[in-house]
Amino acid sequence: MKMKIMLLVALILIAVLALSFFIKKNPTEGHGIKPPSENPLPDTTARTVVAHTDSFSFIDSITTDNYANPILRCYYYVPASVAKIGSGFFPLLLLIPYLSGRGEEFVTAEFKNFAEEEKFIIISPSFVYDEQNWESKTSYQFPAVWSGSALLALIDKFQVKTGISLSSYYLFGFSAGAQFSLRFCLWKPELCRACAAHGSGSKIIPDQRINVQFLITVGTQDTERIGHAREFYKKAQELGIDATYREYDTGHVLIPDMIRESLEFFKKNK
Repeated sequence: MKMKIMLLVALILIAVLALSFFIKKNPTEGHGIKPPSENPLPDTTARTVVAHTDSFSFIDSITTDNYANPILRCYYYVPASVAKIGSGFFPLLLLIPYLSGRGEEFVTAEFKNFAEEEKFIIISPSFVYDEQNWESKTSYQFPAVWSGSALLALIDKFQVKTGISLSSYYLFGFSAGAQFSLRFCLWKPELCRACAAHGSGSKIIPDQRINVQFLITVGTQDTERIGHAREFYKKAQELGIDATYREYDTGHVLIPDMIRESLEFFKKNK
């Protein structure tokens, strides 16, 4: 009898040791937690976007040394006509909002429809106005200082992430966005095909002939900016730059006719 009890105790000890070993090897068993390989956790690393058959959009960001833009956000839109192809070279429509405007709000249905029809990628950054840098001409409206390189980094990030390559740049800007767009084309003309700038709020004068087509518009009641638009156009004509000039019966607003004419202008210069 004593022998049987000792044998039973030995069997129980062996079972306890075996169970302890199993738990150490499989710590998630019995707790409602799947092993890491089975957990459907989101992948936050950069990856190539594939197998899209419909349009898609996303917001991404980079970090900068600018005090007002430590994290610079950007909105990206890929139309279905491009997503179905999946790779190759496509023109880029850069939409630069008004002062401190958000890219995802600036990209309206008119632009998305155009991108679908003409197979354009849309990228729209959300620069925040760094007013302390305005007087020194180093704010984001001056792309040669820092914001232009930041935008190029956002473009490169898109190409790596999606596998889609971008060719000629078409810039559309309103107000502060028009300032950025004009200056970007003068800074990096080799990247740009066409620029539609509406109601630029600063005096910008080209100093050499560049191979970029411009559409310059302003409202007749936009008295603070109409002189800037006329001066740019006049100097462009003198230098032999291909530029079109329009004045609309409005103030400092972006009206549908400006958008419509801009998209027709881009289509013509594609």
